[in-house]
Amino acid sequence: MNRKEFVQSATTAVALSGIFSTLSAEDHSNHGVMPTTSTSKSKYAKVMMSAIHCKLAAEICLSHCIVELGKGDKSLATCAESTKEVIALCDSFISLASQSSKYTKKLASLCAEVCEACAKVCEKHANHHAVCKDCMESCLACAKEMKKV
Repeated sequence: MNRKEFVQSATTAVALSGIFSTLSAEDHSNHGVMPTTSTSKSKYAKVMMSAIHCKLAAEICLSHCIVELGKGDKSLATCAESTKEVIALCDSFISLASQSSKYTKKLASLCAEVCEACAKVCEKHANHHAVCKDCMESCLACAKEMKKV
């Protein structure tokens, strides 16, 4: 593992740790925020965590693709496109699921489809780029969770 991969992995771990702590913590003080029921907090918690992880892995993969594209490596163009779609859909899913929207299930189906498509694209690069492998694995895990919604 080179320095850049180490920094990216460490950043991912720190970000996920903070996000997980925030989502799993009990709310002891609302500080002016409208209270939520325990059902709305936990109903989609597992799939939201998967979407957060997937979005973060896709963001890291996209950054890597952009750097490589800048160096002239056109083989990652499709990977960059698919990660942008994953980022947009996972972000939308997180937003709707956190509100327990009636459209959450419909979006979960689309999100699973897009995550599976991205995983197929990333699979082509997984043996050469660790970030593509991480993105592929996150997309597959996210798609699996989305199908449970």
